[in-house]
Amino acid sequence: MDIQLIVTKDLLREYFRYLFPLDARGRYRIDRSSDLGKAICSFVRYTHTKPEADPQALRLLLPKSDGLKNAPNYYLYFSREDGLRINDLLEVFFHIDFDRFYLKGRKLGMMQKDIIESFIVSRKLTNLLQDNETLKKREYREGLRLLQVRCRSLCKKAYYRHEKIESGMQNILVN
Repeated sequence: MDIQLIVTKDLLREYFRYLFPLDARGRYRIDRSSDLGKAICSFVRYTHTKPEADPQALRLLLPKSDGLKNAPNYYLYFSREDGLRINDLLEVFFHIDFDRFYLKGRKLGMMQKDIIESFIVSRKLTNLLQDNETLKKREYREGLRLLQVRCRSLCKKAYYRHEKIESGMQNILVN
């Protein structure tokens, strides 16, 4: 059961190659043992007319399952919106995977550069090996965002304590 999927970002195309193996005909074998594989299978739509072949699209081979038992009788496709949702899910899975890997590396005392290079190599993201600035910038922005959240939280806490002290002093002076 073949279907086409357009993955919009090069990074996500590379990551897709890591997640799903290729068969002899150049199709990515999707399996339902992974969460992303289940999600991809859930977006499949049926049609009686053959969808146009897109040279930029990844070709997927879907598994036989109860959810797709009618698929052999139809042509399969993803709607444009479903394709965008799958791309979003793929990006979410990538970020979760990277964050977990990065935190494990930091717990082991590894340097940022070493962690990112290890992630790139372990996930076979070979196009990023020379240009790992994308992941460095992402990690920097995430760290900056967390720092801003913590700063706002501390400011709110300090303001709350200050107001409590000031109102307490007013009560003491009035009484």
